[in-house]
Amino acid sequence: MAKFSRRKFLSVSGGSLGLLATTGGRPGAAEPLKPRHSQSAANASTVDVAVIGAGAFGGWTALYLREMGLSVALIDAYGPGNARAASGGETRQIRAGYGEREIYTRWVLEAFKRWDARQEEWGGLPLFYRTGQLSLQRQWSNNLRATQRVLNKLGVENEVIEPDELARRYPQFNLDGIAFGHYTPSTGVLMARRGCFAVAQDFERKGGEFVLAKAQPGRHAGSQLQEVTLSTGQTIAAGQFVFACGPWLPKVLPTPMKGRLATPRRVTFWYGVPADDRRFSYPHCPNFGMAGVYGFPSIEGRGLKFATVYDSIPFDADSDERLVNDHEVERAREFLHQWFPALLDQPLLESRVCQYESSVDAHFIVDQHPDMENVWIVGGGSGHGYKHGIMLGDYVARRVTGQATDAELDRTFQLKQETF
Repeated sequence: MAKFSRRKFLSVSGGSLGLLATTGGRPGAAEPLKPRHSQSAANASTVDVAVIGAGAFGGWTALYLREMGLSVALIDAYGPGNARAASGGETRQIRAGYGEREIYTRWVLEAFKRWDARQEEWGGLPLFYRTGQLSLQRQWSNNLRATQRVLNKLGVENEVIEPDELARRYPQFNLDGIAFGHYTPSTGVLMARRGCFAVAQDFERKGGEFVLAKAQPGRHAGSQLQEVTLSTGQTIAAGQFVFACGPWLPKVLPTPMKGRLATPRRVTFWYGVPADDRRFSYPHCPNFGMAGVYGFPSIEGRGLKFATVYDSIPFDADSDERLVNDHEVERAREFLHQWFPALLDQPLLESRVCQYESSVDAHFIVDQHPDMENVWIVGGGSGHGYKHGIMLGDYVARRVTGQATDAELDRTFQLKQETF
């Protein structure tokens, strides 16, 4: 079994993690991934770290580890940015407001810088659209007041907009019953599927090994996992293993994950916008939230996006079909008519069913397996994982390689004893 040497650990921990190495090419453009689909068990790979899951958490973890000089295998059953992924799809919002959970706001502020830097490194590939975020409110809530306090404390620009000014700035919204708006200009929309693929592509170009296969824990030796076995018949041995497989965590690691993740069904919609009306498209429309619904402007011609249906029905990422039902479409149309009267006659362009992957407290999970000391469990995206992947991957890479991390974060991200 591969193990980190003391020399390698010292060289990694003494260096600077997450430096944005400059490479040629443009991830996500015309350079396809070259996954290894199959090998015989006799030709098993041996690497420093095996990362299972090429989503927001696993992909960034693998890339940071590779940029540290470690040999890394990134394994995914369906590929980066695949249609079965939790909170999957083309776009995800990146917001700064998290109530009293200041760590997430701090991470978002750093994430803005890193997304900009990666876009530049990757040849201007559009990954981050700075739309701003507008929250329409009927009254103040404790969560919004806490959000405002944290934003002000950290020096993040935000403002309360009174009704008359709201109507002047944002005539595309129906503001009946709205008392005020809360606006944060620094936030925006991330191109999620494109970003996942770009991360995996850059990882591979920098010498990482991408493998397209399902993975399960294989042979053990005491408290050490020696290898993972793949659906192809291949095995991959490593010194450390990171299981960052989102809604599949309870299937791959059933004992430690029992009752600790919920994967409820979610539905999103894209409606057409008039060709001659720019009010609903980037950059003329912000991200928006009201009455438990959130959405984005039309970006790259996809249509106005919003999510209206929050169902607690468990969803199986492997086998459940992504079919929106008539009731969900009816509710979406009602929302559209209520809040965007100018879009009354616009067609539904696209609908999508995906699932969240939520932890018991909506915090991320980064912790060692209770029975295998060289296995790390990374998950609990809880609907806000994608925007933080660029930060969490850095943090996980530090944990895995034994570097110093924030003790408060270490406690926050522990695998909790509570269950759903």
